[in-house]
Amino acid sequence: MTVSELNQFIFTADPQIIEFLCTAKVTEIQLDEGWCYIGCSTCSKKLIREETSFTCVPCNETNAVAKLKYRVILSVSDDTGSAAFLGFDEEVASLTHVLASDAAQIVGIGTNAQVDIDLPRSLPNLVGSTYTFQLRLKDFNFGPNHRSFTISRIFPARDLAPKPTFSQEGGEDTDQSLPQSVAT
Repeated sequence: MTVSELNQFIFTADPQIIEFLCTAKVTEIQLDEGWCYIGCSTCSKKLIREETSFTCVPCNETNAVAKLKYRVILSVSDDTGSAAFLGFDEEVASLTHVLASDAAQIVGIGTNAQVDIDLPRSLPNLVGSTYTFQLRLKDFNFGPNHRSFTISRIFPARDLAPKPTFSQEGGEDTDQSLPQSVAT
């Protein structure tokens, strides 16, 4: 699916949970919302900062162990349009080969906790590369506040073989640059 088709789909289709493959080039790392978050080491959900600790609501843990997790918004484009794709910890780490917790560290506790680095060097290296993204759309993607598509998997883009062309008379038009026979 092209980026344009993906953007059009969310405006015309009924809300649903569906997945698509889309091949696009990373054009920018959006930093308005940062590149990481402080997540639970057990369930990966964002932790609530308390005065002297972190709380994980899903785990019902008032002294949760914090771990830095990727949350990266990639600006992507293809020949048909542009969009924002949201990559979380495992997907981004598979591209960068660096865990978020190895790229930076959490300094401080509770409400004073901060990440000690602005942007790991491995993230800007993604810009200019083309990937095939498996995107998972949920009900909220179809709302008026839709801003990004969530990445569920990332594959290196691969060049596809050209499609054969066929003449109107039913015979195949062959490209003279292609071998006409194959050796056994």
